[in-house]
Amino acid sequence: MIYRLLILPFVFILMYASESYCKDVKKDGVVPQSVEFKSSSADSSLIVAYKDLEKAISQNDSALLQQSHYQLGYIYYNKNSFKKSYEHLSHSLSIARSRKDEKGISLALNRLGNVKQLQTNYLQALDLYQSALKINKSSENNAEIARTLVNLANIYSIIGQYQLSIEHFLQALDIHQVADDKEGLAWTSLGIARLFKRLNLLDRAMEYAQSALDYYRTIEQKTGNSVGVTLSLSELGSIYHKLGDYEKALEYSYMVLDINKANGNIHGQASNHISLGVIFLDQNDNKLAGKHLKEALRLKETVGDSLDLSTLYRFLGKVEFRENNTQRALQYFSQSKAFAHKHRLIPDLSESYLSLSEVYTKMGQNAKALKAYKTHSIYKDSLNSSDIARLEMQYEFEKREKEQELLSQQREALQEARLERQRVVLIFFIIGFILAGSLAAFIFYSYREKKRVNMLLLNQNNEIRRQKQEIESQKEEIEQQRDFVTSQRDKIAHQQRLITDSITYASRIQSAILPSKETLKKLPWDSFVLYKPKNIVSGDFYWISHLSNNNILLAAADCTGHGVPGAFMSMLGVTLLREIAGKYGDSKPADILMKLREMVIMSLNQQPGKIDQTDGMDMALTQINPSTLEMLFAGAYLSAVVVRKGDVTVDGDGKNPRVTKSDGLSLIEYRGDKMPIGHHVLRKNPFVNQTIQLERGDMLYLFSDGYIDQFGGESNSKFLLYNFRKLLLSIHNEDVENQQRILDKTIEDYRDDKKQVDDMMVIGVRIV
Repeated sequence: MIYRLLILPFVFILMYASESYCKDVKKDGVVPQSVEFKSSSADSSLIVAYKDLEKAISQNDSALLQQSHYQLGYIYYNKNSFKKSYEHLSHSLSIARSRKDEKGISLALNRLGNVKQLQTNYLQALDLYQSALKINKSSENNAEIARTLVNLANIYSIIGQYQLSIEHFLQALDIHQVADDKEGLAWTSLGIARLFKRLNLLDRAMEYAQSALDYYRTIEQKTGNSVGVTLSLSELGSIYHKLGDYEKALEYSYMVLDINKANGNIHGQASNHISLGVIFLDQNDNKLAGKHLKEALRLKETVGDSLDLSTLYRFLGKVEFRENNTQRALQYFSQSKAFAHKHRLIPDLSESYLSLSEVYTKMGQNAKALKAYKTHSIYKDSLNSSDIARLEMQYEFEKREKEQELLSQQREALQEARLERQRVVLIFFIIGFILAGSLAAFIFYSYREKKRVNMLLLNQNNEIRRQKQEIESQKEEIEQQRDFVTSQRDKIAHQQRLITDSITYASRIQSAILPSKETLKKLPWDSFVLYKPKNIVSGDFYWISHLSNNNILLAAADCTGHGVPGAFMSMLGVTLLREIAGKYGDSKPADILMKLREMVIMSLNQQPGKIDQTDGMDMALTQINPSTLEMLFAGAYLSAVVVRKGDVTVDGDGKNPRVTKSDGLSLIEYRGDKMPIGHHVLRKNPFVNQTIQLERGDMLYLFSDGYIDQFGGESNSKFLLYNFRKLLLSIHNEDVENQQRILDKTIEDYRDDKKQVDDMMVIGVRIV
């Protein structure tokens, strides 16, 4: 009886502590975010999605049918096929409504809003987002609530509803901070930066854009996804432009343009060309401004992109106005005004009417000029009143930030108090348990007396004997397992040694079939080869051949894969090139590539329609006449680069080469055709020869993509073609041996302790 009375306080304390802990867990619990399917290959994703759609139809599975339509809509959205995207997403929404699937309805509404937003149908997008937000709030889905709040905030920012925009951004920021959602914090910070840039609060815009970049770089290190980094860099370039730092603005804009070109992002390229055009317009360089703005318009018309179209028309009109082409300027200004009026873009309307006033004045149509200027003034007055609201909003925003900081401190204080309370309860629980246990043990041992003690000792003795036997048995078993593991380790080490020896021997065979140093020395020019396999043997190879007509063939190739599979492909490539050079010695590079593609397809038994037969190689092939220094070049994805002293002007559009200038030097990049040597959808298309007249003193470079794709640096990002061009320009005057050492040291320092991601090869030839 006494024992039971002593135990009651202990039970009460335990129940109270457990109840308190459960309440704390429920209070601080976070609903996890939904995860969307993402694929690195849009074509492969389409095949899978359509197969799922067929399966859903045949099995009459409404859930799978809803998911398949949503996935198809999402894939077409990423491919910028907005019409098809809208059709599939509408089907998914209809099925979700019939199934009363609130999560599916919300996802479809949000994605439909994205489509309408990119089509500049802002009011329709606004309605869709508001419907999604209502559903998310009813289901208390915090992750989707935050996503929809950011979508709404972006729309309000575009149409000039700045107060509503910042309120929605702040609500989303609160949710992401509680959930510690780095991607959500990054996207929200980027949206706030864009809003502050529109309001000319450039210091705050720079602060949030840099914060977004830091978040996205952390995400890139974990996932390899660099899209957010590109968006943040683009926004920083735009802010530098508004600050008047044109050099920084151009540097960021060209950097992002190169990344978007490498990724095939047409929408991003169009936006970058608009940024470059406006920067050059501010620098009074009408020629370059017009070139970039027209390229932006061409790209937008290609993919049906209407974002920033009002702004683009207005700046095109300014270029024509400065060139005294008043009719063309009037046409562009009118198009800008019509687009801005249709989509209720008040700032663009104000600027369009001001531009129309200026062009009417120049044309002598004073009545129309006065009317346009009065309309501009009306819209400007409304914007001035928005400036007052902007200042009020800035005050409110700073006030909210301080409130959030105070709330965060209060949450930390509450958490500390809760932990302190739990510690006190735990200490009290331990003390009570010790006291109750001590008293119970005293009563127990007094009651049982000596007989109970003897029985306990006997049981303990039996238990010790049993445990001893069990330990001896386990010891024997452990020794057997140790012997087995040791034997397996020795076998694995032996097998690894055999494999490594085989691959090392294979590398000697591969080195034997590649051109030797003596072959390079026989060239009429100085040359070097930087050759860095990833795994002992390489999928990259180079090849030199003296033709019967005294011309010299020089090739650089990058085969599918690396290591042993890549080495097999490289040996096949060298063997076929030797055979082609022997039989068709007078052929031009493009013909040799065509013949090589046919022989690779035949050797690998590749057949159309089989998506798993993608083995092949990329190649840059040059044919140089030593006497005239005329060079023919053809490429399969790979390029040839010539660095020359002096100012070279070449139009960089289409198949024409791209020129980069620096300190009296010109880097000319001759780009290969965008198809490989092997099975490809463009298999019937011929490769194209490019004729280049080399000059004495030129430096010719051929290279694979392993060097520029290497990860490293402080942000663990790719080296990139942009930095590779700058490096080639800086080492152009060095002798070839020193160039090789600099290239090797630069990439090793950049890589540091990071793993080499691909085979590397750079060939340099000094034309003398």
